[in-house]
Amino acid sequence: MVKHYTRRLEISNNGGFIAGITPANILHHPPAARNPLLVEALTRLRLVNRSNLGISRMYEALLIEGKEPPCIREIGESIAITFLRCDISPAFRLFVAEESKKGRILSIDHLLILQFLLKHLEIDTPNASTLCQRDEGLTRDALAMMERWKYLEHGGSGRGTYWTLHPVLQKCLDNGSDPELSRRISWEAAKTRVLSILMERSKRSETGLSNQEIRKITHFDRFQAIRLMKELMGENSKIKNPGRGKYAKYSYTTFDGLM
Repeated sequence: MVKHYTRRLEISNNGGFIAGITPANILHHPPAARNPLLVEALTRLRLVNRSNLGISRMYEALLIEGKEPPCIREIGESIAITFLRCDISPAFRLFVAEESKKGRILSIDHLLILQFLLKHLEIDTPNASTLCQRDEGLTRDALAMMERWKYLEHGGSGRGTYWTLHPVLQKCLDNGSDPELSRRISWEAAKTRVLSILMERSKRSETGLSNQEIRKITHFDRFQAIRLMKELMGENSKIKNPGRGKYAKYSYTTFDGLM
């Protein structure tokens, strides 16, 4: 069944997944045939292949154009796949073509990570592993290669390591098609802006900033805002921990002890 909506296309078919395949591992799972004899006949007629290339080709075709990957779901005894309506990104398509000329053939893992980071500030290894449907070892290898290619930069250490787009690549790929990305502030610039606001509020004897206010200023999520403030407090002892609670706020203490 095919359903065509204004913003999406949905295709569904009866029959659930087999052989341990799930939406969370379908990208790299070995191929499995529901009807081996039928597959054998179609293979001999050269109408299908046994290499499990269909899913990866579908992902690649969408990602190269700068579009969202398909959403695959198992609903009861049927499988549904949704394609979201998205604009093509000429800048990203040109980037992939230019890298190919250099001998760098971007894999599905590379494309998924790059497209994710064009819409989000950062990614860590566990989330990248889930996104690419790989174990963390292979995911770290992919991230390290992308850093060598100057696609990514990393911050933090150990389990707190995270990756962001390299500034040069981000500037190249940000052609104004994503308003959220154009509003996003870099990490160091965000710290500078938050510190400046805290100091100004302190001079005017006003209250400090809550996590929610910091998120509005920086366009970070809750956890990114917490990590940013931990770094800022580590760099500036005059910023006071807000404690806990709904009304907790970070504040800046002047030399004379006044807020």
